[in-house]
Amino acid sequence: MSHLMKPRILIDLERMRYPYSGLGYYCRALAQGLSELSDPSVDLHYYAPSSVEIPGRRAFSPLHVLLNTTAKGHSLVHLTHQRQHYFPQLWGAKCLVTLHDLNFLTEPLPEKKRKKLLTLVANNLNRADGIVCISDFVRRDLEQYADLFQLPDSTLISVVHNGVFLPTNQHFSSSARDSILPDAPYLLTLGVLQEKKQQHLLIPALAHLPEELHLVLVYSEAKSEYLARVKSLIQQYRLESRVHLLCAVRDEEKEALLRHCRALLQPSMAEGFGLPVVEAMALGKPLFLRRATSLPEVGGDVAYYFEDLSAEGLARTILEGLKVYDADPHSAERLRARATLFDYHRMAQGYLQCYHQLLAL
Repeated sequence: MSHLMKPRILIDLERMRYPYSGLGYYCRALAQGLSELSDPSVDLHYYAPSSVEIPGRRAFSPLHVLLNTTAKGHSLVHLTHQRQHYFPQLWGAKCLVTLHDLNFLTEPLPEKKRKKLLTLVANNLNRADGIVCISDFVRRDLEQYADLFQLPDSTLISVVHNGVFLPTNQHFSSSARDSILPDAPYLLTLGVLQEKKQQHLLIPALAHLPEELHLVLVYSEAKSEYLARVKSLIQQYRLESRVHLLCAVRDEEKEALLRHCRALLQPSMAEGFGLPVVEAMALGKPLFLRRATSLPEVGGDVAYYFEDLSAEGLARTILEGLKVYDADPHSAERLRARATLFDYHRMAQGYLQCYHQLLAL
């Protein structure tokens, strides 16, 4: 009767330990999308922390860094990010790895740390039967640095764009809005506070923008030296009353900030995808992006791009872009239409297709 059993798939949701991070959001969107698609031909299980209530949960433990028997009895294990280190053993299961980026290869990191990351990422990619890249940019990066890995020719490589929860017409409580929104029009930037995100460029740029415009800088975590640098710039330009630093805001607060912002700014030099870009796009908000890594792929022709990274150049791009956006009554509609390309159901469907391809091999 064993041939009649559904294949068991184990999906790694370990990063949901950090619900306010990009990977935490991605895991939640994937799990919800798979649940709502409800493919009757597979038996889905989830490797997740105790804080996650989900049918078929397999418990996460920090001790799994040494020994993890969770994969036993599964046909396929989906490692949802390339730095996963809680699955030293796969117990004969096929393996799919999601590759979010290889940015560490070009970031300004100590060489010792770069080598350590390369060893970890290579260990996961080299044992994968399939690799999902979250953007065409990431796939091109994988091809460019292929000599750093030992990928078998049979490795199935696919692209599945990340998906977001597209906004509905639901209204959040006024308390969420009132407690966190500045009492002024504001520009918004979201992301981990670190060098590659380049948020520091926005501080001197703000000094060249009209005084009524504020800047809200939301981050899930921060590198202490970089946070100190940003705070120093705020003091240097005397912008304490116009820059709002917010750490680890709740989902309803983040959506309130997105709904009410004047525009989203993303000056990052390295993104594997850029979820906040799609979240703002889905609300029809103007986007100001760096023309780097995956950002042009996500923003397409509906975003404005920073070409001159000087303070004056950034400010000029923002002012000119807002003027163009405001003058065109169809601007928001075009942004919302593009956002549908990155719906979480579409992402989940893409992964199901990859699961079935690997199971058929």
